Amino acid sequence: MDYRIHPLDKRTWMIEEYDENTSVYMYLLEGEERAMLIDTGMGTVPLDKVTGELTRCPVDVINTHGHIDHIGGNGMFHNVYMHEADKEVYAYHCGDFRKFFPMDAYPEQPDEIQWFTGELQFDLGGRILSVIHTPGHTYGSICILDSAKKWLFTGDTCCKGSILLALDYSAPLETYHASVKKLLKRKEEYITTWPGHHAYPVNTQVIEQFEEAATLLLEGKAEGEKTKTPLGDANVFLYKDIIVSYHPERLYEERG
Repeated sequence: MDYRIHPLDKRTWMIEEYDENTSVYMYLLEGEERAMLIDTGMGTVPLDKVTGELTRCPVDVINTHGHIDHIGGNGMFHNVYMHEADKEVYAYHCGDFRKFFPMDAYPEQPDEIQWFTGELQFDLGGRILSVIHTPGHTYGSICILDSAKKWLFTGDTCCKGSILLALDYSAPLETYHASVKKLLKRKEEYITTWPGHHAYPVNTQVIEQFEEAATLLLEGKAEGEKTKTPLGDANVFLYKDIIVSYHPERLYEERG
């Protein structure tokens, strides 16, 4: 895979890892004292060198979730943060899941991950980043809010494309619905979203579309088409600019 750099402003960059089939977006956010790299792609980009050329600040990493295309380059950095709810999916994507990508060689993962729970903040020095826990695509999925810029970095939670809820370790549709409702409650804090894939930037209307689509499915007013995918069977619901891929038998969280 190759890469290119897209400056978003004087202290923010998108690093795009791509080939003829796909693109993965990583974001470097610089403050006065530190910088934060959101995701590390498949691991084919020399991110330590690239980020070192863009900023003189020490660089930490935060993963929006534990999938292989977002954690591949973690081992190039000392401090890597990930939500604790993704421990299992991270282990799976560091191990057995890689059989789906036999053509790629991956850097070693770091010896330690800084696991966290809840929602926290990072002060980069004059630039505050807030972590919002948004389980759905995985149980540990997060978004990162840069409220001063009014930017929301969404990983795979709200791309202008498909939300994949039919994967191993994904949460039920009900859980994802609660996550997008949480984001919409804070919609006055951001005007632009930056996703992990597909079109960018994305307006906030896309988050509203995911909430509307999930509501229709949960209320039985719509149903996705049964589809076979490379990673298993799913129901796929096309709605306006977005797609919801889900297991019809896993609409709700189990209640004891």
